[in-house]
Amino acid sequence: MKIYITTRFRGAKDNKDTIEKLCTAVRSAGIDDFNFVRDVENYTTRFDNPEDLWEASRKSINECDALLIDASDSPSGGRIIEAGMAFALKKPIIMIIKDNIEYKGFYNGICSLIIRYNRLDDITNALIDNKDKLW
Repeated sequence: MKIYITTRFRGAKDNKDTIEKLCTAVRSAGIDDFNFVRDVENYTTRFDNPEDLWEASRKSINECDALLIDASDSPSGGRIIEAGMAFALKKPIIMIIKDNIEYKGFYNGICSLIIRYNRLDDITNALIDNKDKLW
């Protein structure tokens, strides 16, 4: 199993460590991880043409078994598009959100699993506990 992980990217200096920790939490659940910013763009802006960017993203989502979206900061833009692609491709969508954060209810209609967490271990444990339900 391989999960496409999408989260906010503010620049390598701002949250590269956060992305790496989230990817580690997924791997700790025994699931292969994929992050477009890390694995395709290498924490830089690689695409000048938005059509090329979205085609590469769609292809990557299609090659994964599920999508994990971090909704802790009320995502807009790219993550919403990626979630829509995964939904259209009939991939399970897993939303993670910090315990004290509210989210828009429309996620309930597309998510196979919503994980509330305080620590990254909470994500790992929820993925382990729900593997059979997701695939």
